[in-house]
Amino acid sequence: MRYEKPSLIWDTMEDHPWLSVLSLLFLQSIFTMDYRSLWFSDEVRYANVYHQMKDAGHWLVMYLNGVAYPDKPPVYFWFLSLIDAVTPAEGSAVFFLGSAVSAAIFLISTVALARTLGCGKKTSLATGLVLLTNIFFVGIAHYSRMDLLFGSFIIWANICLYKGFHSRDTARWFIGAFLLMGIATLTKGPLGLIFPLLTSVCFLGWKKRVRLLKDRNLLKGVGVLLAIIVAWIIGALIVDGSSFIHNIFYKQIYERAVSSFHHEEPFQYYLIAFPLAWLPWTMALFALPIRKLFTTDHWTKVFACRTAESTDGRDWAWIMFISGFVLLSCLSIKVLIYILPLFAPLAVLTAKGLLGENGADPVINSKRLWTAIAGVYLLIAVAAPFAEAFFPFDFALRGIGFTVLILGLGGLGLLALKKSGARRGLLMMAVTMVLWLQPLALYTLPSLDPLMSPRQTGELMKQYVEQGSYPLAHKIYSGIFSYYAGTDIHETSDLAEIESILNEKESVILVMQKKYYDKWENKPEGIQVINEQFISDRPYVLIKK
Repeated sequence: MRYEKPSLIWDTMEDHPWLSVLSLLFLQSIFTMDYRSLWFSDEVRYANVYHQMKDAGHWLVMYLNGVAYPDKPPVYFWFLSLIDAVTPAEGSAVFFLGSAVSAAIFLISTVALARTLGCGKKTSLATGLVLLTNIFFVGIAHYSRMDLLFGSFIIWANICLYKGFHSRDTARWFIGAFLLMGIATLTKGPLGLIFPLLTSVCFLGWKKRVRLLKDRNLLKGVGVLLAIIVAWIIGALIVDGSSFIHNIFYKQIYERAVSSFHHEEPFQYYLIAFPLAWLPWTMALFALPIRKLFTTDHWTKVFACRTAESTDGRDWAWIMFISGFVLLSCLSIKVLIYILPLFAPLAVLTAKGLLGENGADPVINSKRLWTAIAGVYLLIAVAAPFAEAFFPFDFALRGIGFTVLILGLGGLGLLALKKSGARRGLLMMAVTMVLWLQPLALYTLPSLDPLMSPRQTGELMKQYVEQGSYPLAHKIYSGIFSYYAGTDIHETSDLAEIESILNEKESVILVMQKKYYDKWENKPEGIQVINEQFISDRPYVLIKK
């Protein structure tokens, strides 16, 4: 076992792993409660859905821009309503606080998974630190989406199933697992139950314990799951009729799984996307004994101990990750955010590999790892000043000097500590991430608002609507301007309908992509472009009559 010098900071944090990781998340989030506008596309759309729920009373079936929205179930928006009710947060702060709280729940869920799978406090703390220093996780923790909450329910369902398969009191664990799967399904969809069930079946098959599926308490759990989902379906039928339910099951579930109407990617998509999302921890691949994986002795030992209970925790984590990865790769629709539930088992495995567990030597060479991660930090620091060159127009990106300074020092710090072991390197990474996020929140990310947020165009529309103009949009991603416009917008892809409305209405405010405006032949008289904004990856024009 490799020896590391005692560290008072680490030892104190190890004694209180839950409090330590939550404190670090608090420091990462302290300046991000109301620090920028809501961005294209999901943030502004979900904000509109939330206000439709609150203002129009659509509590069971969500609405976007005044139309039933089958894409997302209601639980996340109920969660935001709870935050709105019990905290002083107002406006966009509600959504950013929702992100921070969701991140805290996901973080605690991941640490709890580590403890459930047999990890001690040392590895559990390291598991949390791996998440808190992953750039993608930290980014999602400051972006308003339901995926962190969704992933948390999936993790807790896995915890309950694991405990159920290792306990005599199976009833409470299995019922709890299926209850969580039901809530997860009503947070984002059926992956909330498919992920944990697939892990369980693969685990029991691998461990030769398929007989455990005969437990009658599993049927009780299934009953709870069905009761939750059927109750919501009946409610949705009453509120919005059979066409809404058909849309959910056929278009949102079946078509997305086998032939997606958007975000369709090849099978190998996640083989490329996941390593990028797991940075900087992807660098652990260069610190592993890769050659060992290609030896018969290694795999002989793996298969020899497959039925041993001592390997249950490790095997569950690996199967949770691998089965989920294969499942997502087999789906027609592929979106990077879908991989988030897989971060939990991978964080556990990374922490175990870095620190070792139960007297075993670490698998990951920390010296090589810190050198590789230092290279990532230094590369970002060197590249950051050139970021503005990639924007589609003259753009002032603020706070880049802080990124250069902090990541530069962080990279040099890791190089200086590379021989000091795993713990000091983890602490250096945690400090670097906390320091880096402060100028990002105060300067860099808010300076991206003109590019990433439809606020400018939406608020201009609101001014004209308040003066009596009719709000109209042509071929846009539904709902992206409604939140800041403060009203539902008539959206259509039919240019003839646009022309008819312009002829009928005395005053109209119209938004459309610039490419469609430029191709528009025989434009009606009396229209005038009053604003042009490049949003995300394309320009939009605002037209008044």
